[in-house]
Amino acid sequence: MTEGWQEATLAEKISQKTQRQGPAPINRLLSREARGLKVDWEFSAPQEWLDVRAKGEDADAFLNLLRGKFGEAPRHHSNIERWDVRRGFIIGSGRIGFGVYVDVGITEPAHKDALYPLHRMRAQLADGAVTSCRELLEENALTDDFPVKVLVTEIDGERLTVELADETRELFASWKKFPFDRVIAIGATKDAVEGAVSNARIEYDVIKVEPLSIFAHCLVCKIGTDAPGVIARIGNRLGGVALVSYRTKIGQMPATKTRHLPSTVLGPRQPSA
Repeated sequence: MTEGWQEATLAEKISQKTQRQGPAPINRLLSREARGLKVDWEFSAPQEWLDVRAKGEDADAFLNLLRGKFGEAPRHHSNIERWDVRRGFIIGSGRIGFGVYVDVGITEPAHKDALYPLHRMRAQLADGAVTSCRELLEENALTDDFPVKVLVTEIDGERLTVELADETRELFASWKKFPFDRVIAIGATKDAVEGAVSNARIEYDVIKVEPLSIFAHCLVCKIGTDAPGVIARIGNRLGGVALVSYRTKIGQMPATKTRHLPSTVLGPRQPSA
């Protein structure tokens, strides 16, 4: 680390595809958080996890503010203990089989993902019913880069096993409780999602936009508005963003649409003067 700099790896993952949007979204976010503080900062995401460095009179306060708001990734395997609750992101949802993997931010000494096994998925998401992994993922809109809180239930050498923590279980329970379709947008800021809704003139069809992470949001649809219809209206306004429909039981199965972003590389912000 460069002398004078302090560093924090936040529990926010920015996929390579999302990084192609460029540095502007993170610049705006960190600028807002640093408002009123005497601090210079820069950021990068070399292993897809948001790494922020800061120096100055308020550097410690700035980084603690970010840790409190976004959480901190463990980085090293040795920082993970059984029964830890960690923020992670679904990965490898297309590799259907005995469960799904969750990236919890272990990058040293090598990148390691945790397994959310199928039997625990069935217990937590389907009341123990014998349901396929694919069905569980689709019914709950669990696509790649969907953020979840997980409980570490087993550590066997470098292998980690997890299940959903109470916070995420309660989130899914609340979705099932109310008859609203939802659209999950992965790879866009809240400003971009709200702008797409406004430009498509469907403000009365989308009740609100709920942040799940910096680049993941849930659009809550009005009763009677179906999620695939919302996707059809905003999809061409959110190029490169994965849009996944969450359907109520009276609706149909979810659908996913993905587009590719323009090729611009995310990079560190230069310190302010």
